[in-house]
Amino acid sequence: MPWGEIGLQGLGLVLYPGLLGACVIGFLLEVASAWALVPERGGPLPAARRVLTAARLAGDARGFPLYSLSALLLALIAGLQVAAPYNPVPATDRNLLVAGFALAGAAWLLWSWGWNRGELDTGLMLTVQLCWLVAMLVPTVESETFKPQTLGNTQFNPYLAVKVASGLLYLLCLPALLHLLPESAPQGVPGGAGRRPPGLEGVGFGLLRVVLWLPYCGLFASLFFPPGGDDPLELLRFLGIVGGAAAIGVAIALNLIYRGTAFTHRFYMRVVIPFTFVTLGLGILSAVIGTR
Repeated sequence: MPWGEIGLQGLGLVLYPGLLGACVIGFLLEVASAWALVPERGGPLPAARRVLTAARLAGDARGFPLYSLSALLLALIAGLQVAAPYNPVPATDRNLLVAGFALAGAAWLLWSWGWNRGELDTGLMLTVQLCWLVAMLVPTVESETFKPQTLGNTQFNPYLAVKVASGLLYLLCLPALLHLLPESAPQGVPGGAGRRPPGLEGVGFGLLRVVLWLPYCGLFASLFFPPGGDDPLELLRFLGIVGGAAAIGVAIALNLIYRGTAFTHRFYMRVVIPFTFVTLGLGILSAVIGTR
């Protein structure tokens, strides 16, 4: 790889859509979600204070937060694959598989930490992760590409039905993937505390959720909407789609939290899993029709 491309990758990793961009966008979405999930505790400013308070160290400060920092790096690598305006990484270098494996790796690191603390529903999380991978990878069956920007531009029938089904499935998985549900957030839901003092790893995983908003919602925008060029209006459009996906995820999470843990399990096992098989079947049918 030429040094120029290495420099662009490093620039994207540190600035935008990497650490700096993900932290700014993620903090705004984290505050909005904390406000929406616990509206009786005040407006945006109290929600922002709760988010910042959750980032303070409490409990055991010994050791090195290896799990959370490794997960954070994987999330930033996934963010580089987003077809965002002004992304310094060339479109030809972005790959959906890289994003998928990076986000799955970050999720597994969180599961390891949460499972050791007995504060994570690993069965639910594994189910959601598999459903999300189907939503992300089924669109590649017909288009035969792993380039997010190419998938976003694909509009023809019958692939359109696959794209709509995959997009809906992707949104249904967001509450668990973004740790908005108590069953998926051992570090605590946005603006809330975990079940025990988190220590260094817990603070690191709290930062991880802030960073994850852009990769997950940005990939949704990249996969299911035609990408634009590098201009301010296209950037606003992209951020609008990211914010819309985040808002839908928060709305689903709010409904599930209100109805309780048992309903959440029934929802994912009896609604999301069957819909995953429907989406997979549509993808296979579309591929068969496309070969004739």
